[in-house]
Amino acid sequence: MSGRPLLFYSAWPLGYHNLEAERKAKAFAAAGYDTVYVAGVGIRNPRVSTLGKTADRLVRGLARRGGDGASAPSGLREGSLLVVPPRQLAPVRRANARWVGRRLAGLLAPGAVAWVRWPTPELVDVLPSLRPAAVVYECVDGYHDSPGMTGAWRARHEAAERALVALADAVVTPSEHLADRFRPSGVRVELVPHGVDLARFPFVPPPPASPSRPPVIGFVGTLDYKLDLPFLRHVAEQRPAWRIRLIGPVQEGFDPAALADLPNLSVEPPIPYDRVGAAIASFDASMMPYYDAPMYRSSDPLKNLEIMAVGRPAVARPTRALERHADLLELATTPQEFLAGLDRALATDSLELARRRRARAEQESWDLRLRDLLALLHSLNVGPGPADERVETHRIADSR
Repeated sequence: MSGRPLLFYSAWPLGYHNLEAERKAKAFAAAGYDTVYVAGVGIRNPRVSTLGKTADRLVRGLARRGGDGASAPSGLREGSLLVVPPRQLAPVRRANARWVGRRLAGLLAPGAVAWVRWPTPELVDVLPSLRPAAVVYECVDGYHDSPGMTGAWRARHEAAERALVALADAVVTPSEHLADRFRPSGVRVELVPHGVDLARFPFVPPPPASPSRPPVIGFVGTLDYKLDLPFLRHVAEQRPAWRIRLIGPVQEGFDPAALADLPNLSVEPPIPYDRVGAAIASFDASMMPYYDAPMYRSSDPLKNLEIMAVGRPAVARPTRALERHADLLELATTPQEFLAGLDRALATDSLELARRRRARAEQESWDLRLRDLLALLHSLNVGPGPADERVETHRIADSR
């Protein structure tokens, strides 16, 4: 017999920036849930800047017209949704909701779990009629503060999110900042921070200091609007002997030409995820030079755990979620503080500190986090059904 059906509705299709989401969906499948990963359709109409992504989703959707639940390259079963604009018009929204309901009816069979990571209005409209056994809203970012979520779009998002929270048996967030957003509603809120894949980010002892080798300071990740260019420029200008490496895909909001006059700073192409740990290990110190934006303040930067797992020091813009690591992480709010933090990180790094960082990361592994999520489903009385015996129940730590 197959396990309990579980609809995993995420913000992105498989293959985009969703390793964290894909890992969770695979964990549910491995635990015995009959898991179908469905790419979300967001909340706004298609824009010129996102036509490529929209076209990809259209192709995926048309490919699934013969029936949801087809096998994906990741090994997960994959479903797809399509909606038509203008989505804000009431008749169009009702028609889209009916279409979404028909598409999901087969995925939300009796006893199913709806694990929803984006409050798409058409999905929220139809969810009650689908009668899932449990609804979990996993809010992993400050969606309401994402770029472009202003005016009417923000109002529509907040209305859809309120409706989803009212339907939810539990809300899961990675940070206290986000948890506080939902606690006043009275819904059950579980704090489950992000984790780290310890096998992909093995510990590497720090290299011995060498006066003849200039320090290498690096960042590996998406190069977009979230990076604070004045921080980067200040470090590069004040420490011309340092080598500063920015590695990752260039996306909206980041212009490499704005830093092209800095001879000690390089913008480098993205690398496969399996090589990120080795790249971090090649740095003397890492940095998280994020812009002080509302969306960042609500985040739990996964990158910090990856850096700590490797054992390297780092400097970051503060967030509430990073405060628990302040004893092993330099926090800075100005370009001057950021540079001073890097100076201290380089001057004080040691094998002992590197081992302490690794030990902290081992307390924050994905294995532990995924057990917490499975424990949550058990506590809602929606275990995987015939596969119940495969899942080890764990109490979600009250201190997280």
